[in-house]
Amino acid sequence: MKRKSFYRILAILVTATILFSACTKETADVRLDPTLATTQSLKITSSSANVVGYVIAEGDGFNEKGICYNTATAPTVENMKVAYTGQTKTATFNVTLTGLTYATKYYARAYAIGPNGTIYGEESTFTTLPVVPTLTTAAVTAVTSFTATGGGNVTKDGGANITARGVCFGLKTAPTVADGKTTDGTGLGAFISSLKGLKHNTTYYVRAYATNSAGTGYGPEVTFKTAALPDAIYALGDGTEAQWDNTKAIKISQTATPGIYEGILVLAPAKSMKFIQTLGAWQPQWGQATGQDAGVLGANLGGGSDPDAITTPETGGNYKVTVDLGAMTYKVVAAYPSALFMIGDGVGGWDWASVDLPMIPVNSHPNMFWKIVWMNASGGFKFAPQKEWKDDFGSTGTATDGVYAKGGDNIPVPGTAGYYMVVVDLTANKIAIADPKVYLIGNTIGSWDTGNAAGLFTVDNANSVVTITKTLAADELRMYAWHPWFTDWWQSEFIILDGKLAFRGTGGDQSRVTVTAGSHTVNLNFKTGAGAIQ
Repeated sequence: MKRKSFYRILAILVTATILFSACTKETADVRLDPTLATTQSLKITSSSANVVGYVIAEGDGFNEKGICYNTATAPTVENMKVAYTGQTKTATFNVTLTGLTYATKYYARAYAIGPNGTIYGEESTFTTLPVVPTLTTAAVTAVTSFTATGGGNVTKDGGANITARGVCFGLKTAPTVADGKTTDGTGLGAFISSLKGLKHNTTYYVRAYATNSAGTGYGPEVTFKTAALPDAIYALGDGTEAQWDNTKAIKISQTATPGIYEGILVLAPAKSMKFIQTLGAWQPQWGQATGQDAGVLGANLGGGSDPDAITTPETGGNYKVTVDLGAMTYKVVAAYPSALFMIGDGVGGWDWASVDLPMIPVNSHPNMFWKIVWMNASGGFKFAPQKEWKDDFGSTGTATDGVYAKGGDNIPVPGTAGYYMVVVDLTANKIAIADPKVYLIGNTIGSWDTGNAAGLFTVDNANSVVTITKTLAADELRMYAWHPWFTDWWQSEFIILDGKLAFRGTGGDQSRVTVTAGSHTVNLNFKTGAGAIQ
């Protein structure tokens, strides 16, 4: 019967979680057979373990029983121990060891203290689990509108290999690796992280992180704020005058709207162009987004892949380039319209079908147009680059010395009917209304000086003409309209050809019309476009 009972006890031991059997008694009076079984039911953590002991036979009884343990083999009660404080009659006793060191191998034995001394069960081992790494977070430096440099230092690995480390960052406190993060190697030690793709003028929260088999540990949180958008960006490429020299890239200034940049560039046909933030540095860099429609910006804000180049228009010339870093778009359009038309009840009516008042381009100044036009005593007018209501404009505010700022309101006429000279500067966004100044120039009056009073025409509003009567030398008759915004007389030159006013505009030197020596009257009717030399 004793043998049957013994085997029944052994079956119980196999299914136990951790069995420490008080076994061999150190005296000859009692014979014990201690047995220890270990199963996965042991609740091992990084700082504790649950151990089960089992007393097979008590002999003369025990005063105390429990588990002793140590980081060296063959632990005794002289080392560390935890006494069992539960029911004394049970053979199985459950003890929780606490205050353990993480990732450490321990040796444990059941013990029992009786009248004849201390007995021990067989030795068992277990290893506490690792903990997450310990690390610090470095201060963030080299902050720009879109990038920054951070980092950290993994000081303890938590008892397991560091498989990933870096910094995580976000717009809210306590960022995790589920937010934005960098990946900067493995193992212990300091590391540097490049933060990219940031939003301008924005506060970010940053923590260093390190991951091992126990999980992810985080360093203390630091914050930083990205810089405001740059005041300017720079264009370069073989489609620009800068070519690919990033020290000579062409400045494009920010408009009144943050993040939107506009500039007038001279572009070569069907070439390449990109934008950079800082002269001499290739990143941050913007260009055509790979695989996207034209007009969509791609970016390399630091350390990534460069975007494709933007292809310049098929026709070279002056172009208005607009870059929106907020919407990540760009536009390249002709800088100035090739034509400009006036309309309004102050100059003839608001019906495009019945009003034909083309303005004259100022030669060598594609941003400027001029016209001598008859204005009524009341009403207003506007401009459009074609004879329809599209991209039309007028003024905003009141005039200063006859000069209006470009805007969306109708421009009021001066109030006295007659001829006026109108000049539009699309670069300065200004519109001037002034008394007409028309001059003769050249050998017919013996002077090539601009603005020579001897060649000044008289404005005769009563007869709707601008006229001059003067004794002229036999030579080519040359004349021009003048405004202080122009830089040379020939830029607004015109002639009388077959009884009509013929304006040079953007063309080359005009055909010559000669006069004989003597007194001549030259009449110019800007209402009808007729001209006469008498």
